[in-house]
Amino acid sequence: MSAKSFESKAQELSAAFAAKDYEKCANLLPALKITLSQLNLLVPLPSSDLSLLATARDILEIGALSSIFLRDDEMFSRYLSQLSPFYSLKDKIQPSSSNEKKLIALKLLLLLSTNDIAEFHTELETLEDEADSDVYIRYPVMLERWLMEGSYDKVWKATTQTSEVLTEEFALFTDILVDTIRSQIGTCSEKAYPSLPLVNAKHLLFFDSDEDLAGFIKHRGWTVEKGRIYFPNVTADPLSSGIPIENIIENTLGYARELETIV
Repeated sequence: MSAKSFESKAQELSAAFAAKDYEKCANLLPALKITLSQLNLLVPLPSSDLSLLATARDILEIGALSSIFLRDDEMFSRYLSQLSPFYSLKDKIQPSSSNEKKLIALKLLLLLSTNDIAEFHTELETLEDEADSDVYIRYPVMLERWLMEGSYDKVWKATTQTSEVLTEEFALFTDILVDTIRSQIGTCSEKAYPSLPLVNAKHLLFFDSDEDLAGFIKHRGWTVEKGRIYFPNVTADPLSSGIPIENIIENTLGYARELETIV
């Protein structure tokens, strides 16, 4: 690919991304990455042409963000790995990236949604004090903290209410995180109580429809009799997690009732 053709394809990629045509982005990226490899720009060096490095970084960032919208987690992770050396030269590459912190936060959110807590904290250790100072990084850090302490109502609010979600990319993780919340609340409920009123379970698990609740009940292997959900026998110590399970459930139910009143 000639330099002129490369520049034209890079502009076409930017236009496709601006138009939210992520499939077209995915089709344009392979040829562009081959050219970057031929120009020795996939592994940036301090001696590389800085203007070309900025273009290479922008192409890879579009690849990463397109992968998020296409729900391709593996591709997203590969693009993040390729971007890492570019971000290590961020003081030299101009203009600086406006997407760096967003992409790192999305990586943290991906790790959180797949319950890879060990890798989440490993990644977080490299960010120094940005967990508190950067608005993007702070978002997944807060979610992880609330999940660990059992504040599922706060996680639900932060991931489902439009005013709380930072960008469209972050909203794509909502369904996965809500499923995580429901699973953990379900486990806590099994450990805390032998049964639960059906109407309370709908609020507790943040379901809008009886049909969705019924599907969740079937998936968990619970039974329903006379308006109550009965949980299977659980031998695990309900206090083994160190989390006050009854308080978690009561707080979550209270929040759900308040939300329903507001709505």
